[in-house]
Amino acid sequence: MSALEVRNLRKAFGGLEVIANLNLSVPAGQRRAVIGPNGAGKTTLFNLITGWQPPTSGEILLHGVPLRSGRPDLVTRGGLSRSFQKNMLLDSVTVLENLRVACQAADRSRHSFLRSPASFPDVRRKARRAAEKMHLDNCLDRTVNELSYGQKRQLEVAVALCAEPKILLMDEPAAGTSPAERTNLIRLINELPADLTIVLVEHDMDVVFAICDVVTVLSYGKVLATGSKDEIQGNPEVIEAYLGKQHA
Repeated sequence: MSALEVRNLRKAFGGLEVIANLNLSVPAGQRRAVIGPNGAGKTTLFNLITGWQPPTSGEILLHGVPLRSGRPDLVTRGGLSRSFQKNMLLDSVTVLENLRVACQAADRSRHSFLRSPASFPDVRRKARRAAEKMHLDNCLDRTVNELSYGQKRQLEVAVALCAEPKILLMDEPAAGTSPAERTNLIRLINELPADLTIVLVEHDMDVVFAICDVVTVLSYGKVLATGSKDEIQGNPEVIEAYLGKQHA
């Protein structure tokens, strides 16, 4: 059984078809990249998988269970989490508080509005574990505004890990990072547990090939090709549509 399966997925905005009868199957523990030129449908695909937008038709399954569109909370509870390309952090509070809020959102204590955060030690322990996974445990008391850009990207991933997902969608996690920050982020992602399924959208092909086992290429909302690094790099259709001759 696949960790994530997309069956005949279609999304149209009026007369514009953004996703066209797309099929995708990602086995548990696989690192899968989804690449393609701007407008290929990558972000829309993520929005459909996470329940932020309803599909026009088709089906999405997590570990064989169909998703209910329009309920991102149920998607998260089903074991899927997502990091975003744009900064979704609380800039004026600490790293620990960002992670505590994310952990509590996935915990039954989220309904306890009148109790102090300090009264939820399990939530705080989960927050610290998420920080450790992305090597942020040495700056828990710093506000997000004090972090370097690379550390903010690490925190975005750590926030997504607070839900303890089985499947992690990552939307351009290395966008805007320096070469050194990018190298560090790749290493941290590669150190995540091997049984965590990762689906990565990323324009930087060096990042894609350093993290992912299998690459799916989208073009105009359709799957153009799926294969290993070598297969994708040597595919003439992919080279023409996206990668360019420098990757041939």
